[in-house]
Amino acid sequence: MTRSVGVFEGLSFKQAVATLVIALTLGLVAGAWDLMADYRRMRQEVTDATTANLALVRGLAVEAAFLLSADLAGEVANGLMQDPVVAEVRLVDNFGDVLGRKERPGAETAFPELAQWLFGDFTSHSLLLKSDQKGTSLDVGRLDLRLDPGRLMSRYISHIASTAAAGAARTVLLCLLVVAVFYVLITKPLLKISAAIGKVDPERPGDFLIAMPPRHQRDELGLLASTVNALLDQTQRGLRARDAAEAELAALARDLEQRVVERTAELAQEKEVVERANMELEKASRFISDGIRYASRIQTALLPDPATLSGSMMDFAVGWHPFEIVGGDYYWAGKFGDKTVVTVMDCTGHGVPGAFMTAVVSSILARVLHHHQHEDPAAILALLNTLVKSALRQDRADAPANDGLDAAICVVDHGRRILSFAGANQPLLIWSKGEMKLVQGDRCSLGYCDSPAELALTRHDFDIAEGDTFYLYTDGLVDQMGGPSQRLFGRRRLLEALSGVADLPLEQQKEKLFALLAEWRGGQALRDDTTFVAFRPRL
Repeated sequence: MTRSVGVFEGLSFKQAVATLVIALTLGLVAGAWDLMADYRRMRQEVTDATTANLALVRGLAVEAAFLLSADLAGEVANGLMQDPVVAEVRLVDNFGDVLGRKERPGAETAFPELAQWLFGDFTSHSLLLKSDQKGTSLDVGRLDLRLDPGRLMSRYISHIASTAAAGAARTVLLCLLVVAVFYVLITKPLLKISAAIGKVDPERPGDFLIAMPPRHQRDELGLLASTVNALLDQTQRGLRARDAAEAELAALARDLEQRVVERTAELAQEKEVVERANMELEKASRFISDGIRYASRIQTALLPDPATLSGSMMDFAVGWHPFEIVGGDYYWAGKFGDKTVVTVMDCTGHGVPGAFMTAVVSSILARVLHHHQHEDPAAILALLNTLVKSALRQDRADAPANDGLDAAICVVDHGRRILSFAGANQPLLIWSKGEMKLVQGDRCSLGYCDSPAELALTRHDFDIAEGDTFYLYTDGLVDQMGGPSQRLFGRRRLLEALSGVADLPLEQQKEKLFALLAEWRGGQALRDDTTFVAFRPRL
């Protein structure tokens, strides 16, 4: 069905609008240039005319001033007032007395400020009157003349209006001529081609070829008609090929139906086999899941009870999120007299293997703290390294595996108000006096085959002030991918996030941090086990 094109949607109207916009733009630019030139020319003409008029009456004005004649002064003023742009003429003698003065009211204009801005700088003119007596030049008076900016503005606006009217007439005439030519050369032939296309029968397009527009055989319209005709011809050929293909497809469909019936019977038998296998897999999956969930309860039991961490000597907040149901991250906190030990560990792997590692490390840590050392964090880590290597048989050349951990330990001496820290590939963050400080641990891991048996770690001691807060975390926290560019969350963002909430209660800090991490990840899952421990000693 052929759709008619409205007047305001046609090419002729769009061409007219485009031509009018271009013509108006060029006209405005040219008009602005002409207005500036006319303005300068008018200023020059008025200045020249005023100078000439003053020169013309100079002799009579000198005589009037010399004779102190009010009548002659009045004739001078009346003569100069013949110029319609003159607002005031005044002739004074050399004593300052006014001999003659003429004045007319200023013309009203809609743009008084603009008139003053354009013409106010040259409206005042003055001529010093001198008389030559016996070779001596004497000052006899002064002739003052003031022009009216309003009348100058009116004259300028009248000139602008006539110039703009002529330009608008030229622009409209040009648009009409361009539109007429465009319609005859392009729009009318296009309408004929469009009407011919609308008559094409979709079932027999090859029988409705487009007639070539007269005098357009070699231009774009002729090319359009030829292209449409070629398309119609190819479409007709395609329809014939389609009919042949449909016949072949019908025969093929009958053959396929028979094959489908046979294959359906085979699939029914295979389905029974698959269903039995699925039932066995579901049974095995439930068995494994139940085992992992039970392992999760055991691993959770190895961790300290969060409710018992905060007490009279310390505020605690813990975020522990394994990558799977169980994980390889481990944290612990406990009191030994007036000292509190806080540790965070990241064992090899995650899931079930990582959970086994945390069980081994938990047992060894308890042994170290209760039977060997609980005051020096560097010594605790060194013993932990030795005992893990021994427990996993990784202290000999034929070690069956190569597993270990990264760890950070803080010992808080409440009596001396000192915190001691040692780390193996894990840092400590300290919020104190409005600033966040990063304390790096030693660049080494614990328990691996290549970990030195006699490992010496660095101990860092810090005085504790009221309100100081300390943070330990595993690398899963900063290795989360996300954000608009899919980058790591990173340590810099962690420091900025904690600095912004460091004055809040620790639980609120933890909630805001993990909410920010969830927003950063978007819909992505965790990449690793994540552990975060914050504590604030009470002084």
